[in-house]
Amino acid sequence: MKKLNIVYTCNVKKPGMDDARYGEFEGPATIAAVTAALERIGAHVELIDVGTDIYHQLEQRKNSIDFVFNNTEGLDEQELREAIVPFFCEHLSIPYTGSSPKTFINKMDKATAKRIVAYDGVPTAKFQLMRPGDRLNDGLPFPLMVKPYSEGTSIGISQKSKAHNMTELYTAIEAVAAQFNQPALVEEFLPGIEYTIGLIGHYVLPILEFDFSNIPGQPQVRDPYVKSIENPYVTPLIWNERAKNFATMAITAHEALEARDYNRMDFRERDGRLYFLEANVIPGLHPTEADLTNMCRHAGIAHQDMIALIVHAAIRRLSARYPGRFDDKAKMLEEVASATLGKVATAGTIVHEDHVYTLLGNS
Repeated sequence: MKKLNIVYTCNVKKPGMDDARYGEFEGPATIAAVTAALERIGAHVELIDVGTDIYHQLEQRKNSIDFVFNNTEGLDEQELREAIVPFFCEHLSIPYTGSSPKTFINKMDKATAKRIVAYDGVPTAKFQLMRPGDRLNDGLPFPLMVKPYSEGTSIGISQKSKAHNMTELYTAIEAVAAQFNQPALVEEFLPGIEYTIGLIGHYVLPILEFDFSNIPGQPQVRDPYVKSIENPYVTPLIWNERAKNFATMAITAHEALEARDYNRMDFRERDGRLYFLEANVIPGLHPTEADLTNMCRHAGIAHQDMIALIVHAAIRRLSARYPGRFDDKAKMLEEVASATLGKVATAGTIVHEDHVYTLLGNS
C-alpha cells in the first residue's frame, strides 16, 4: 500500500519561549502525539517548524507531498499570521487541512468575526475597538471585557481584563497597546456560564461547560492560569433541546465564517441566550489538555482517532479538487475513521443550509 506523504507544519516551542505570544506554539508532547497519529493512518510525516523560509520549504516539496497538515500560528504578521501557510499552499497548489486564508484573516480580526456571525443572526456582545486616549461609547456600560483584537485564545487576557470603571478600562487598554501594539477589543462583559463548541467535518462534539463558580478562586475569565487548572471542573452537556439549540448557533457561526475541517468556538450565556465570543479555527491539539481533545474524550474518541477524523474530513473535501490524488493512499485512513465513528454514540442530526451535522455523544 502506498503511503500518504504529509508535511506537518506548526510553530515549535523552544526553551526560552516564555512570553505569552508563544502560548499557542507546539511542545514536544503535541508534536509527538500528532506525528504518531498521522503515521498510524499510513502516512510518512515530515515536520516543518514554520519560520521566515516557509514559502521556500513548501515550494521545494510541492511535487512530492500529498498535503499539508497545518497547525501553524504564524510569526509576527498580526492578523495575517495564521493565514500565511494556507496562502502559500493555495499559491503553490498544495492541498492542506483546515480553513482558507480568508477565514483565518476574518477570524483573527475579532471585530470582523463578530460582525460576520451577527449578520447571520448569531448574538454577540456590543463592542468597540479602542486605543489609548479613545473615548468610550455611551452604549457600553460597565463592567467591560478588554482584550487584544487580533490574538489567539487567552493571549493578553487576565483577570484584570474585566474593567469596572474608567481607570481600570484605560489601564487595560494601555496594557494591550504596550504589549501587542494593537487596538483593544472592548465589549460588554457577559456574566454567565461559558461554553466551547467544537466541530470536526460535519460532526458536532460534546459541548463543554465552564461554570466559573465551581473553579477555585471563582475566576471571571479563562486566562492561561485558569486553563491550566480547569479540567476537573469542566462538564460536558447532555444532548437535550437546550444543548441542540447551542449546537445550531455554533453551526451557524461556523458556516458564516466559512470554517473548514475543524473548528472550536467560544460562547457565553446571558439571561438564557447564547452569545458568540470568538472562533478558534486552528484549535489546540494537545493530547490531554486541549479543549477539542477533551470534547472527543467525552464522546469516546481517542486523540489519535481525533487526528484521523480531521484528516478524513479534509481529504473528503479535497478529493473533488484533486481527483485521484488520495484514492490509493487513504484506505487505512478510511478504515480508522469508519471504525471510530462506528463505536461513537450519536444524538441526532441538525440540518443547516442543506448541510447535515451529526451530534456525537450521549443524549
